[in-house]
Amino acid sequence: MATERSVAEGRIAWTRRHMPVLVETMAEFSVRRPFEGITVGFRLHIEPKTAVLIETLIAGGARIIAMGNDGTTQFGTAEALSSPKCEILDRPGDGPEAALANLDQIASAEPDLVLDNGAELIVACLGGGRPPRGATEETTSGSFLLRERHAGQIEFPIIVINDSPLKSIVENKHGVGESVVDTVVRVTNVSFHKKHVVVYGYGWCGKGIALYADRRGADVTVVEVDPIKALEAAMDGFDVADSTTAAATAQIVITATGRPDVVDFDVIEKMPDGVLLANAGHVDTEIAIRTMERAAPGIQLAPSLKRHDLPNGKSVFSIADGKIVNLAADGGIGNPIEAMDLGLTLQARSLAVLIDPTLDLQPGPQAVPDAVNARVAAAVLRSMGQQPAGPRG
Repeated sequence: MATERSVAEGRIAWTRRHMPVLVETMAEFSVRRPFEGITVGFRLHIEPKTAVLIETLIAGGARIIAMGNDGTTQFGTAEALSSPKCEILDRPGDGPEAALANLDQIASAEPDLVLDNGAELIVACLGGGRPPRGATEETTSGSFLLRERHAGQIEFPIIVINDSPLKSIVENKHGVGESVVDTVVRVTNVSFHKKHVVVYGYGWCGKGIALYADRRGADVTVVEVDPIKALEAAMDGFDVADSTTAAATAQIVITATGRPDVVDFDVIEKMPDGVLLANAGHVDTEIAIRTMERAAPGIQLAPSLKRHDLPNGKSVFSIADGKIVNLAADGGIGNPIEAMDLGLTLQARSLAVLIDPTLDLQPGPQAVPDAVNARVAAAVLRSMGQQPAGPRG
């Protein structure tokens, strides 16, 4: 009978088969060994696609000490990865206190490099001891934290993967957009056709969610505080409205802003009876789920689906308790493998850049180097059987 570990190993093998660009990088790293003697503090969703990234770093000589985000660690995958070269700290049933302890444990190990998803691990490493030589940060919300709350406090380079135009287009717009809409449909078994879908945020993830909801036949409204992004949404053919106006007729609400307190409880109370709430952003407080739980404790209807009967007589439905819907929902498998092939290759090659002795990177958050973007884009095109035009000459 198959065990959880053997199933995970099969899933990792299937995933690896569909990540040709990262596997090509793994083969290169296994010869070049850029991470020999390097410890990497790793905070990213622990699932088959990130397992291939961990394999790539280990092939390059790294030792990994890792944890996932809240609700995004697949424990069969964690067991399959466990080895003298890779320690996964997460345990089933862990809560917020355990996550904080794991962050402290990784920071206390004084890793040479940090790979983060939300910047909490990077911040933990600012508190004392030997700082890392460099770090990568995956998310928009993490970059906000570093650039706003910790501006001027960081003495080592941090490459923000989400600043790459490649990640924005391939992983955020198409990967997140497709997987979030697919997950909402799978969890609820409802059709998007002629549903009024309200998307909060028109960054790259919001663009993708609006696009894929539209492709499924939804009537999409965008809520966006940046007038330039709001204009772009309107030019893309979507209605644009303020939060209160959009919420008044919403049937499905999806947040993708990277900011807390985007949909507060007052707005939820004004939504129609039967509205469905989901969050696609890293911050699980974008929607006031905790406030709603206190006013109307959720009744479990199905895995990852709850009904909240509000004091005003309306019922509101939530998915995955406001956590990242395409990963935290029951059976969530995240973005398509090919989209993550690009994003995780950017991670691997950016980590190698951080310890390249020929480069002199400035401290603080910065974009993925142009040379890395160009190399990865060309490799992804080749994997698709496409060929970019050569330079003019």
